[in-house]
Amino acid sequence: MDYPIKEQTAWRRVDSTKISEAMDCMRKFMYTHIFGWRSTAPNNHLVFGEAWHGAMEHLLLNGYDDKGVMGSYDRFLKIYRREFSNDTDDMYSPKTPAMALKALATYAEKFANDLHEFEVLYTEISGVVLVAEGRELYFKTDNILKDRDGKIFSLEHKTGSRIDSKWRDKWLLSTQVGTYTHVMYCMYPPEQVKGIKINGAFFYKSKTPEFERVPVWKSQDQMHVWLHTTLWWLDELEFQLQNFSEASQDDEVLTAYPMNPESCTKYFGCPFLDYCTAWPNPLRYADEPPMGFKTEWWDPTTKETTHKIDMRKEL
Repeated sequence: MDYPIKEQTAWRRVDSTKISEAMDCMRKFMYTHIFGWRSTAPNNHLVFGEAWHGAMEHLLLNGYDDKGVMGSYDRFLKIYRREFSNDTDDMYSPKTPAMALKALATYAEKFANDLHEFEVLYTEISGVVLVAEGRELYFKTDNILKDRDGKIFSLEHKTGSRIDSKWRDKWLLSTQVGTYTHVMYCMYPPEQVKGIKINGAFFYKSKTPEFERVPVWKSQDQMHVWLHTTLWWLDELEFQLQNFSEASQDDEVLTAYPMNPESCTKYFGCPFLDYCTAWPNPLRYADEPPMGFKTEWWDPTTKETTHKIDMRKEL
């Protein structure tokens, strides 16, 4: 192989994000996680989502009263302003600090009884868990809660722009939801585990933010489906890495990490579309990132979290 995988091992630290991206398109996965190419421009959706998670954690730990809301907003601003100054707020409506403050106040009023309905055991947990012998999966989950019946579940915070059946249904077979449920099954007796409840916040330019919670409870039988699917993708990533390691810049076509042409225009469009169109063998151009990109590998172990758990000996 002419293109070296640098002295980085982040690509081996697989989490549900990497698996989901591989499902979407293997070639995009290669650009992002093997080459390590990422846009130099900050992503408002990602930064806003990270700030919203910080605000939600503050509410769970400090209460939903006025003091809790203002404290959560301060937490939001601290995270959001690392990337975006006041001058940019008009560019990113409705995902702005002003709308976040309105949403936090509305959320606290709508779910005022939350802390009477459940106990907060952990917030912002990251770690690693076994899924099979020699197979590790990294994770970061928003919280672990215990309801009044002693059942364990998590509220997973998500932001969006529209409530519809597609949004609700996307979580039913989600790799991420399955991963978080697996973590809870490894931490607690199976009969105590309830599952994941998606905690959606939706932001609009012309009306007040809305919220919807979608329960995704998975039995142990349903978790077997998630497990076999996840193991298949972990095996496939190893297989593609082996193919990649045997490839050369002299090859006419790079056969490792095949494209998924049906995903090129999904969401906001793939940032690597032009390169997939122009380059039969991307290895010839892999020495440095193109203009507008930087080299930065996604490593789930570097995420800042409140708690870290290693469950590789718990399976």
